[in-house]
Amino acid sequence: MADSSSKKPMRPPFPVEDISLDLIDLDLRNSRFPRDAQSQTDAFELMLNTAGDDCLDMLRDLTRSGRMNSSDTPIVVARDGRYVMMEGNRRLTCLRLWAKPALLSQDESLEKQYLSRIERLIEDSAYAPPAVLRVAVAPDEADADVWIERKHTGGAGGAGTVEWGAAMKDRRRARNDPAKASRAMAFVELVSGEYAEEPDVLVALETVRSARYTFIQRFVDRSVVRDMIGLEFSEGKMTFRHGAELSLPIIRQVLTDFAQPKAESGKTWARELDTVDDFREYLNKYSHLLPGMGDAGTKAADDAGQDTPGPAGSTSAGSSGDRGSPTNGEGSGGGSQSRGNGQAEANDPRPPRPTRGREHILRGVVLDKFTPRIQEMVRQTSLLSVQRQNETVSVMLRVILDLTAYQFLMSHGQQNVPKDLDKRIKSSIKIIDPQASDALGTAEATPPLRKAFHDTTPDSIRLAQYAVHDIHSGRTPAEVLTLADRYAPVLVEMNAHMGSTPIQ
Repeated sequence: MADSSSKKPMRPPFPVEDISLDLIDLDLRNSRFPRDAQSQTDAFELMLNTAGDDCLDMLRDLTRSGRMNSSDTPIVVARDGRYVMMEGNRRLTCLRLWAKPALLSQDESLEKQYLSRIERLIEDSAYAPPAVLRVAVAPDEADADVWIERKHTGGAGGAGTVEWGAAMKDRRRARNDPAKASRAMAFVELVSGEYAEEPDVLVALETVRSARYTFIQRFVDRSVVRDMIGLEFSEGKMTFRHGAELSLPIIRQVLTDFAQPKAESGKTWARELDTVDDFREYLNKYSHLLPGMGDAGTKAADDAGQDTPGPAGSTSAGSSGDRGSPTNGEGSGGGSQSRGNGQAEANDPRPPRPTRGREHILRGVVLDKFTPRIQEMVRQTSLLSVQRQNETVSVMLRVILDLTAYQFLMSHGQQNVPKDLDKRIKSSIKIIDPQASDALGTAEATPPLRKAFHDTTPDSIRLAQYAVHDIHSGRTPAEVLTLADRYAPVLVEMNAHMGSTPIQ
C-alpha cells in the first residue's frame, strides 16, 4: 500500500460567501434554455417560459418555509466584479420575483400567467425576501461544471433538484465546445431564434423539446429530412437553405404534429417514422408546404424511383395539393410536359380544379396543461372530418369546451363553477382578460378573446347541442368551423393561464 504521506491532500471545497442578490446574474447559457439568452431580461423570460411552473413550486416552498435548502448551496463564478449563477438559476429567479414581482410586467403574457399567483404567495408568507444569498464561489466555470454535471442525475420535484432532460444534457455537453452541438440542439436553437415572434411555433417546440427530444434528434439526423426541408448543418450550427419565411409553414406543421402524443395512426411517433421511406412519405404529405419542393422534394422522390405523392397519398400526376397548388406534372392529349412548367399551366384553358374544403378543427391546438383525458379527446376530435362527421365533431367540440372550462375554473380555486356552458366560458375569459366585457373596438383591433366573450350567449352555445338532440337540425360544416375558430384561441389561452389549485 502506498505511503499516504506521499499523496496530495484533498482539495478544499469552494469558499462560501454571502453575496448581495443585486450582484448575481442569471447564466445566459443555462442548459434549460432552448437557446442562449441575449440579456438578463431575456434569460429571466426564458426561465419562466421553460420552467415557470417549477419556479412557482419552488417559490411556494421558499415563501412558506422561509428557508433555503441547506444541503444544496448555489454555485457562482466571479466575472467582471459581478457573479454569474452557474447552479441555482431557478432559485435566483424565484428570489427576484419574491422581492420584485413587478419584473413580470416586462412580458404581458408572463404577467397574466403568473403575477396574481405570485402575489398571493407573497401576501400569505410570514417572511420577507432575502437581500443576500449564501453561495459557493467556484474558481472558474470548468471547476463548477464538474459538480453541476454530477448533481443533475436525479430529480426531486419542483421544490428540489430537477433532473435535466435530454435537451438540457445536450446543451451542457456543447457549452464549452459549440462544434459538438448535435443537430437536434442546433435545430431547436434555429427555430427558437428565427421564430421568436411566432408563439404557436414556440409552444409546440417546447412541448417537443421536453417530451420528444430524442425523436427530434432522429428526425433531423435523416439526410432525406434535411434535403426536403432545406436544413444546412455545419460546425454545430443549423440554417434554413431557403430562408426562415419560406420554411415557416413546414416547420410549424411538423412541430404541431410532433407535439401530439401520437400520430394519426395511433402509433407513437418513433414507431410511425422509422425508415427513410417513412420520413419521405410523411414529408411528401405536406409537399405544398415544403420550400423549394421543385428541386429537393422532387429529387428525393425521383431518387426513390417513384412519383412525388400528393397530400392525399396519390401521385403528383393525378392530384393537386390541399391548398390547390398546381401539380408537378400532368399529361395532356397523351403527351407529357416538364415538371413545374409554369408557362404551360398559365396557357391551360381548363378551369382550375376546385380546392378541397377544410376538413378538421383544433389542429395544432396544444393543451398540455389539461388532463391526459382532455388532451386525447382533442386529438381524436382533430382527426374527424368536419365534412363527413359534422354532427359528431359539433358535439365533441361542445364537450371539450365544457370540460376545459370546468378544469380551468377549478384550477383557479373557483368552487361554484356555473352549470351553463356560456357562463363557464365567459368566466374563464374574464380570468384571462378582466377587460373582456368592454365594448368591442374595430374588427382589426379587437382581440380574439374579447370577440369570443361577446359572441358567447346561451343561444349560440345551445346550437351546438342541436346537432344530436334536434332531429330537424341541419347544422352545416361551416357552422362547426366557425364555432371552432371562435373558441380555439380561448382554449390556447386557458392552457397558457392555468391556475395552480389542484383539481379534486
